Amino acid sequence: MKITQTFAIFFLCCAFLLNSPQMFALQETNVLEPQAQAIDWVWSGQRVWFDFISQDEHQLVAYYDAARQMSVAVRQVGDVNGAPWIYHKLPSFLGWDAHNSITTAFDENGHIHVVGNLHANPLVYFRSSKPYDPRTLKQVDVMIARETEQHMTYPKFFLGNNNELFFKYRLGTSSQAQWYYIRWNASKNSWEAIHDSTLLDGEGTRSVYPKGPVFGPDGYAHLSYVWRESPIASSNHDLSYAKSKDLINWESSTGKKIALPIVLAAGEIIDPIPMHGGLLNGRTPIGFDAENRVVVTYQKYDENGDTQVFLLRQEGSNWKGKQISSWKNSRVDLDKSGALDLPIDTSQPAFTNSAGNIIVPASYKGVAWQWEVEHNTLNVISGAPVEQNLPESIQKYDLDNGIPLRVLPLIEQQKTPSSKYFISWEAMQPNRDQARADIPLPSTLRVHHID
Repeated sequence: MKITQTFAIFFLCCAFLLNSPQMFALQETNVLEPQAQAIDWVWSGQRVWFDFISQDEHQLVAYYDAARQMSVAVRQVGDVNGAPWIYHKLPSFLGWDAHNSITTAFDENGHIHVVGNLHANPLVYFRSSKPYDPRTLKQVDVMIARETEQHMTYPKFFLGNNNELFFKYRLGTSSQAQWYYIRWNASKNSWEAIHDSTLLDGEGTRSVYPKGPVFGPDGYAHLSYVWRESPIASSNHDLSYAKSKDLINWESSTGKKIALPIVLAAGEIIDPIPMHGGLLNGRTPIGFDAENRVVVTYQKYDENGDTQVFLLRQEGSNWKGKQISSWKNSRVDLDKSGALDLPIDTSQPAFTNSAGNIIVPASYKGVAWQWEVEHNTLNVISGAPVEQNLPESIQKYDLDNGIPLRVLPLIEQQKTPSSKYFISWEAMQPNRDQARADIPLPSTLRVHHID
């Protein structure tokens, strides 16, 4: 009798809930995307870049969790159940090296590719056997040739002009290295070389640091790069440039063919900055002006020895340069090795505004700056700190704890930074790849939906 009464009460409650307006409101809310959604607790001991990409309706986040384990989460946006995330943990664990970022990709069949945790280490690569299913990710020991995949750094997946999936990486160290570019063959389910040798080669005596390729409105892939003689950052020198229609054949800014591999003596040097001249690798982004001409932002010492922001533009067969910033006592000491916490960052490319002038972004001591540069003369019209343009719905998660908030946009269809979706997490600055005395608490990794 008691059991029958219990079931009767249960069914009466169910009937009430199913016919309740509040219940329908709860169901409707469940299928709406929240403005911010927690994904996981993540490592915050030093900044290591995560990845956030999409293909069709699928989004993928790759990160290191609170235990420093490489992790992947995938969802299908618009799913009737509210786009639940599917998680998978991979057997690779981060140390204290801030170089060891994660890069991910979907191939044309929807299979997931993940590479990361590399700084002159053997390949760490995972590939799924089913489309968009992270739980089928399995480790793959070799992409093309084991002997060229033993000391890998700076891995990166990217799509070409025709949506071909490419992968690039450095083989070697900061004092002697080569760069390889390879392509995914979906019909053969394998990677293939696109060059007989390498793309960039330090000839066993130096390293080379490219920025790009950046696919321009002219149909070319554009590449800036610097040469480096030792692990010490001040040994960077000679800002250089190359472009290509197909990533296989490369040429100078004037269309002169460059034989591969590109070496120091054969490449096009666009600013012959000597060693100890303040040039920094990884901070030479390519943008385009109102006439689709290439502009390169970078940093070096001025005549007074202070570090300043400079801009170069291709004009016919020449390159025209201008000093953009005019800070005082801004010299950055680069006589160091490892991942550095530096006060000046020129990693964002220049762009044009509605007046057709060039906007040059940078940051100085944690403050964002922008300069407006007159289109024809490259003379600076104005320059000042600017407010961060992140919405308050993201900025409010930047806690007052001395640990910077990291924000990355979704790379939509693996090509275009989104203005709608972002990830954020807090992580400390690099510590020259050395362990700290204390481990900070993990931070929350969030996906933000800005409507």
